[in-house]
Amino acid sequence: MPGAVLGMNSQSPHPSDTQFSHSSGKSLVVKIILLLPLALLVTGLSIADEANSDRTRIEFFEKLYDIKIEGIKPIEQYDDPDSFYSAIARQVGIPRKAFEAVNRKLNWRQDDDFFLSAMIKGGPVGDYWGVLVTKFPTALKKAKTNEEKLKLLQKMEMKMVLIGYDGIVSFPEENKKNKKEGK
Repeated sequence: MPGAVLGMNSQSPHPSDTQFSHSSGKSLVVKIILLLPLALLVTGLSIADEANSDRTRIEFFEKLYDIKIEGIKPIEQYDDPDSFYSAIARQVGIPRKAFEAVNRKLNWRQDDDFFLSAMIKGGPVGDYWGVLVTKFPTALKKAKTNEEKLKLLQKMEMKMVLIGYDGIVSFPEENKKNKKEGK
């Protein structure tokens, strides 16, 4: 009763059935041989994309900005993740882009009267850099007394700038205003 185990009757199969299953088997093998490399390629690409989409890895930003980032340690070696993201942002020119944005929008520039400073926030969640640009009076560097410094700090201004990974620049307070107005 070996046929019962295979789900066949004890009679031998018709020769045409054997030939059909044999050619069908060849066809299946050929399909597997042809589709296997394609499947491996697609799987390999999705695994590679997952590695390149990890925003805690330098490779993500190298691919995003098409630049070789050097001198930055893996995120695990920093006491604070913001230090990791700030170092990357400096190398890809984020502070410069933020300074250009406040210059266009607010006419802020570094000159004899004022200097600009940028504090950068990045992270593994959003598709943008948050840059707090601060405009300080240059005289603050030479102020000697606390009273003098406090008076100069009243001229200090701050503006938050968002720079998307796609390069689009926006100002959060404008986004809030536009939402309130229904734009």
